[in-house]
Amino acid sequence: MAKYEINQYRGVYKRAVELYEEEKFKDAGLLLEKVVENDQENFTACYYLADLLYYGKGMPKNPKRAFQYYMVAATNKVTEASYMVGLCYLEGVGTYQDSIQAVSWFTEAAKYAHPLSQYYLGLAYMKGEGVDKDIPRAAQWLVHAAKSGIVEAERDAAICYENLGKIKGAARLYLAGAESGDPFCQEKIADYYADGYGTLQCTELALHYYELACQQNNVNAQLKMGNRYARGNGLPQDIKKAIFWWTKAANAGNAEAQNNLAECYHLGDGIVKNDLTAVSWWTKSANDGNVNAMIHLAEILTDPTDNNIDQDLVQAKNWWTKASELGDPYAMYRLGDCLERGIGVSSINIEDAFRWYRLSSQNGNEDATEACKRFTKTLSGKVKVKKL
Repeated sequence: MAKYEINQYRGVYKRAVELYEEEKFKDAGLLLEKVVENDQENFTACYYLADLLYYGKGMPKNPKRAFQYYMVAATNKVTEASYMVGLCYLEGVGTYQDSIQAVSWFTEAAKYAHPLSQYYLGLAYMKGEGVDKDIPRAAQWLVHAAKSGIVEAERDAAICYENLGKIKGAARLYLAGAESGDPFCQEKIADYYADGYGTLQCTELALHYYELACQQNNVNAQLKMGNRYARGNGLPQDIKKAIFWWTKAANAGNAEAQNNLAECYHLGDGIVKNDLTAVSWWTKSANDGNVNAMIHLAEILTDPTDNNIDQDLVQAKNWWTKASELGDPYAMYRLGDCLERGIGVSSINIEDAFRWYRLSSQNGNEDATEACKRFTKTLSGKVKVKKL
């Protein structure tokens, strides 16, 4: 192609970029198609056209074609295209999913200080995806990305520093992330200030950052606020404030907060005693897998303390079973008791009773250890209760 023709398409490319920046994507795409077809050395045009195809700007989405153009640009040192090729491999968009290839292309872009490539490369080393896990190297790349203003990188770099035992560095990064508005970082720096961990202990700052996290609906921060107020751990002891924050977290579906709130209603601690409400919260918590709630439910259904709660031995036995299957030694002991005495079951089952007693004993329950002494095995291996 004659030199003047190439220059002509360089002018077309310049106009295409102007239209792209004006968000006139359809017109930009038409010009970019011409440039890519006629000026095969304009690799940045390949990147812009790929971008339109990848996101469906001004033309139908076409991830496979987008990937092809990204690859052309990336293999010719267009840094942003190298990042996008890495992203395509990472997510399996427009090509097959390949974490090793993703790391390779992120590394290429990261060498030229591309912030998002540095971030994803840091995550790869942090998680050991596509590369051997290497927390120190992960921290290095994440700190580079954080310096470019990527808040998520501040958070993940702080986690790496924490894992490496570099607590002051972690505190500094969590604080930076908190100031940038990240709710997880706000929760973590609040923990640090509450406990004096990696920084000076300061109740006021702990409360400040917990409240910022809670305002962003950080349910874990709401739970922690409740726990700390309840125990006077890093915050002044105040059961009513604990109940306030547990209620917030419980309404958002946090099983631990639901269990804690149920206990308050059951005991009348900081709130009017109401076993019906306690059972309601315990049921929600237990259905979400909270073992303590399962145990509380089983106990109150076995021996109700409120006239409005009906005894339900079958349901109690069911909760003992679920808690036992989740590994709770006390629940195993109580399930063994149900099976031995026929509580909530259609018939006594001595062998299963002994099996649960033994499991409970092996996990440290002394009552189960005593219960096991009541059993013996016959020559045929059958379990039976010893005669007194």
